[in-house]
Amino acid sequence: MTTAYHFTFEEHWRSPLAYWVHLPVTGKPDAWEPPLPPYIPHKGYVFLHVEFEKHELIFSSPAQLDHFISVLSNKPLPTTRHLSSLRNAPVGPNGHWLSRLPASLKAPRKRVKLVQVMQTLRPEVVKEDMPHQFDWTETGS
Repeated sequence: MTTAYHFTFEEHWRSPLAYWVHLPVTGKPDAWEPPLPPYIPHKGYVFLHVEFEKHELIFSSPAQLDHFISVLSNKPLPTTRHLSSLRNAPVGPNGHWLSRLPASLKAPRKRVKLVQVMQTLRPEVVKEDMPHQFDWTETGS
């Protein structure tokens, strides 16, 4: 099964998962862990758009894609309250990306299929020699 995807370039690196994945390093301004996606001169930040059934999932870094796969692989699915507490910030569980994910994608059977699709897609879209960057030179069908 092939999954349709494409890349766009955006002025800002913030995507639905960015706040929850890229954490500021204490005492180091402009330092993040994992590192922020690189800015491509004259283009912007690379965004991966994945079409899954009637939904479009958006990521601005491979770390976000990995986090998405990791969270959705859990059985049972973690609560957004628990996931929000890991960020240790004033944003409540209703603002977490998982609470904004369509309910149809959270059903156990659908999650298994979605995780499989994303795991299969990952090697196609991430640079093998630079695992922190998307390989935006190719576009999926």
